[in-house]
Amino acid sequence: MLPNLPMKKKLILSQLRELGNLKFLVDECTGILVSQKLKELKYDSVSVIECMKGAEDEEILRLAVKERRVIITNDKDFGRLAGFFKPPGIILLRLKDESIVNKVRIVSFVVSSYGDAILGNILIVSEKKIRTRKIK
Repeated sequence: MLPNLPMKKKLILSQLRELGNLKFLVDECTGILVSQKLKELKYDSVSVIECMKGAEDEEILRLAVKERRVIITNDKDFGRLAGFFKPPGIILLRLKDESIVNKVRIVSFVVSSYGDAILGNILIVSEKKIRTRKIK
């Protein structure tokens, strides 16, 4: 079920979902195994470690905008910068257990269960809840 969005945006989100065109850019701090798991789930996912290791946050945001990729990160700075760069979406992990196993588990759950809420939003994710903030 899509949230209350204008009809045109609902159609675009629905089409992206049907075509499997949700694409991800996984930040270095989140780990390459998260990106590999998304690939296993048949998503187009790239890790910053693979394509632009050591890049500044602004460079990562520019790539995400250019390639229409949702950023997955643990870095709160992306939430602050989102208003300037307007990436397609951000999944911001705020986890107590930052083990790679937990990150993979949480991201897999969020992408499969909240896929329709990702575009146009920052999803702030902890083990206990998911908050949504519009990218303005």
